[in-house]
Amino acid sequence: MTGPAHLPGQATQSTATALQSRNLGFRWGRQQPLLTFPDLHLQTGEHLFLHGPSGSGKSTLLSLLAGLQQPTTGELMMLGEDVSHRASGDRDRFRADHLGVIFQQFNLVPYLTPLANVLLPTRLSPLRRQRATPTPTAEAASLLGALAIAEDHWQRPVSQLSIGQQQRVAAARALTGAPEIILADEPTSALDADNRDRFIELLLTLAKARHTSVIFVSHDLGLAHHFHHQVCLEART
Repeated sequence: MTGPAHLPGQATQSTATALQSRNLGFRWGRQQPLLTFPDLHLQTGEHLFLHGPSGSGKSTLLSLLAGLQQPTTGELMMLGEDVSHRASGDRDRFRADHLGVIFQQFNLVPYLTPLANVLLPTRLSPLRRQRATPTPTAEAASLLGALAIAEDHWQRPVSQLSIGQQQRVAAARALTGAPEIILADEPTSALDADNRDRFIELLLTLAKARHTSVIFVSHDLGLAHHFHHQVCLEART
């Protein structure tokens, strides 16, 4: 597999634990059943492919890992820190500094340009800004180019881009600033085969160079062979 010419933020290998969960569960409301999840253990630099039928809790699990929801039960360790019971603001700061999240609905700022959207993590986190090399703008341009977003699109409102282009902008935003963990929720769902393969190649090449861990949710079992581990969530009855 070959990667882009510029791979910013290369890192040395480590055997530290990136993510570990135990007895993780979440209940959406008092009258709702408790969703439970298998225990996870992922070393730094390892990649997990997460799949399962619709309604099995894949997006809920990713929301817990991203700190967007707080677990009802269980423990969650990320990068050696217990993030299970942190206040919402602390979870937001941890996510801004250490996690790159590709949301299923993209969550782009519609009135900003693609370039400005990709730069958002480096504006919200001094740590991500420091790790963006050689500069935040140069790294953002490199990522947009590697994901085939033409330069004459970079200064348009992102709302003027196609759905597939918006998904690639969301992917570039998650990758900028060398986060230690990437959480990707159906990141290739709107992409054609060429752009899907381009994204997977870029994601895993950068992850290898930076020793980043990846948790990748997808219905496309044809992508599973790219990842070190697989977990299938069972259908909820």
